[in-house]
Order: sequence, then C-alpha cells, then structure tokens
Amino acid sequence: MSRSLRGLGLLALLLACLAWLPPAQAADTPDADLVRLGAVLAALDADPGTADRAALERYKARQSLAALQVARSRDRPHALYLAEAWVQAASDAAQADALRAQVLQLDQERDAILLEASRRDAQAAQADAERLRTQQMLRDEESQRQAEAERIAADQAAANTEAATAQASQAMKVADARAREAELARKQAALATGAALGGATPGLPPSRRVGGRTIYTLPGTAFGSGGAQLAQAGEDSLILLADALHGKAGIRIEAHTDSQGADAANLALSQKRADAVRSVLVAAGVPAARIQAVGKGEAKPVADNATAAGRARNRRVEISAP
Repeated sequence: MSRSLRGLGLLALLLACLAWLPPAQAADTPDADLVRLGAVLAALDADPGTADRAALERYKARQSLAALQVARSRDRPHALYLAEAWVQAASDAAQADALRAQVLQLDQERDAILLEASRRDAQAAQADAERLRTQQMLRDEESQRQAEAERIAADQAAANTEAATAQASQAMKVADARAREAELARKQAALATGAALGGATPGLPPSRRVGGRTIYTLPGTAFGSGGAQLAQAGEDSLILLADALHGKAGIRIEAHTDSQGADAANLALSQKRADAVRSVLVAAGVPAARIQAVGKGEAKPVADNATAAGRARNRRVEISAP
C-alpha cells in the first residue's frame, strides 16, 4: 500500500473515533483512550470479515465508550477498564466469529472436495468395472469362438475319418471284387483251355502237319483276357508238350492276336505271350537255345476278324517243330 493510501486509512479511523466524542469536547484535545478504543471498533466495522459479527459485544463496547466519555474523574479508571474490556471482547468475539465462519467455509469446501473426489472415484470405479466387464465379455466371446472352431474342426476330422474309413472299405470291397473277378477269369480261362485242349484234363495242344513240321496250336483262351499270364490248364498242356519236344531242335513259337486294338499294342502283347510260352517250355526242360519266340500281332490271321468266332481263332500261339 502507498503512503497516501495509508494516510487516508488513518484519517478515516481518526474521524470515526472523533465521532464518539460529544460536541463540547470535539473542539478540545481528543481523549487518547477514546480515540484508541474507537479506532478498534472502527477497524472492526471497516473489515468485511468482522463488520457484521459480534453485534452484542460491539453494542456493549459502544455503551462503555459513551460511559467513559461522560465519566467523572474518580469514576474514569473503572469506566476505562470496562470500555477496554468490552472493546476487547467485541474484537475477540468478532475475530472468533470470523474464524468460525472461515472454519465452516473450509469445512464446506473440504466436504465439497471430498464429495467431488468420491464422485470421481465412483466414476473411475464404474469405468474400471465397465472395462473389466467388457474385457470379460470379449474373453467369453473369444472362448466361445474358439470352442465353436474346435467343435467344427472335430466334426470335420470325424467326417474326414468316416469318409476315409468308407473309402478304405470301398477300396477293399473293390479290391476283393477285382480279385474275385480275376480268379473267376482264371478259372474260366482254365476251363476254356481245358475244353479247347480236349476235355477237363489238359493234354497236348491240338496239332497238324505242315511241310514236314508239326504245328501245335495253343488257343488264346490259355491266357487271361488281354494279358500274357498263362492259365493253369495252358501251362499244364505246355509241360506235356515239352516232353514231346524233347531232343528236337529248331523249335519256333509264333504268337498271334486278333485285330481289336492298336497294332503296336497287339504286337507287344503277342511277343509277351510268345515269351511266356518259351519260359514254360524252358522250365520244363527244353533247351533255350533250341527255341525261337516271335510275336506276330494281328499280321497273320487264319479267320475273319469281323466275327467273334473268327477273332477267337486268330488269338493263338503256334509251336512248331520238325
């Protein structure tokens, strides 16, 4: 505060004290005690924090100052004592009341702060609870998705296993059926060969003499359909033939097919059948050096390939010897 403002404040306090003096004394020298005590009351009135507080004590203090103002000399000490006591009481009461108001205000502010803190804590707790609930929901959903995926995978694996089992079972059934078909074909070929060779019991293949050579004819039914594997009856017949060829040289084997299929395939099949007949004869004791095996394919038919009977005659193996 500047000096001018401080001077104005002191002047205002002095004027307030002089207001307590009676008109007769205002022109005389001011009473120092009255001025001092009046200044205290004026300060209480001027302070916004104490202006409206301790009204009763200030009223008593003003009365005591008025009594001090008119007191006779002998009563002055007692009047001054009372005035000082009441002014002090007014000051103390006003200050105490102001402190109580401040304490109350501070308590209210503290309560408001605590309430706001509690509200914020509650909001934070609610936010944490909501976050935890959301996280739990996400975990539950993820667990459900994983469980569903595992269930689908398990169902798929079971379905795959069942399909694989069914396929394996079907494959086994197909293999069994093919084995039965092969066995049936072998038996049919054996029966056919046996019939072609003159009965159920195989004998020498049918023969004829051509130009000083004996030609034995092994029918195509001696082999499995489309293959070079000899049926048992055909193999037995060739073993008997090996005894008839014992000691002979210049043995020639020619295998023939019908015209069904590609030329190259028929030629290769005929060579395989000629080699199969040669192998049986060699195994039965005919020296390999005396045997020549040739596949002719469909080149030398003996019947019309346009008919089934003609094609059956063309499927043959001819073994000739001197």
